[in-house]
Amino acid sequence: MSAVPEVVLLSGSLTSGSKSDRVATWCAARCVGEGVRARVFRGVELQFPFYRPAADVPPSVREYLDVMERADGVVLVSPSYHGAVTGLLKNALDYVNELADPDRPLLDGRPIGCVALAQGEQGATTTLAMLRTIGHALRGWPTPLGVTLSGDRALIDETGSPAEEPARARLQVMLSQVISLSRTHARRRAALQRA
Repeated sequence: MSAVPEVVLLSGSLTSGSKSDRVATWCAARCVGEGVRARVFRGVELQFPFYRPAADVPPSVREYLDVMERADGVVLVSPSYHGAVTGLLKNALDYVNELADPDRPLLDGRPIGCVALAQGEQGATTTLAMLRTIGHALRGWPTPLGVTLSGDRALIDETGSPAEEPARARLQVMLSQVISLSRTHARRRAALQRA
């Protein structure tokens, strides 16, 4: 029996009903449709105290870290704030430093899908580059395709689906990469647990 992969999706916006939250939820539904467990953390669920190394981890953060530790794949969705990821999302990712299991430190070996939303292409592009850089620093593998949604491509309907078909298609390709690699990671995780 094969292990069911678990994908965690993080939204970097505090705005209720934000595009980031809706895109993360839409992506999670696609994952579930492919037989993957998906857990979305909306921005309001990531309001953690500023990360401090060697400090006690608050209980609200512990639950998040437990979920991240089990993750076989991660999808990061951030609006662009002045050409960068939001401080909210960056702080949540800083807490991943607490995942120090020698067999699976940080996000070691896990696929990371990246989505950046912005009014303009420049902000979306620099934010995507930053998401990918953070993914590498956490020892993860950003998927070959990262997605920028800007201008008309950033029009998101009430279900979280991009209004334009090419944008939906790019998200679906990125998700298929996360799902495929997550399945491989889940098998590896299951083998380590049996050993």
